[in-house]
Amino acid sequence: MPLSSRSSKPELSSSAQSFQVVIYLSKNSPAFPELEMRSCEQYAHAFNWDVSLTVLDDDTETPPERRSSLQAALQRVKDQRAGAILVASKATISPIDGEYDEFARQVEKAGGFLQVTRR
Repeated sequence: MPLSSRSSKPELSSSAQSFQVVIYLSKNSPAFPELEMRSCEQYAHAFNWDVSLTVLDDDTETPPERRSSLQAALQRVKDQRAGAILVASKATISPIDGEYDEFARQVEKAGGFLQVTRR
């Protein structure tokens, strides 16, 4: 980043990219998870993050490591096209704490983080 001639603080160039996130939603019923999506979008916007991808997964019975849509979200972090995956609840990843924790570690190992937006 270029330094300003009047200040020792770095300037952000206009081409600086904003933080990118993936919203991951699970579809547990025939209805679209509208509230969960809005929760994630509002969370992202509160931090001025850009949503680069929204994933809607209807495969909720399969373990996280075998869900292709969830793995696609993780790949986006691995490829550094996103820095975080936003979910409305831990159960979106897995109702089993160990599975959720393992997936969160995978996201962190890839250089990102997994963020639950609703409590």
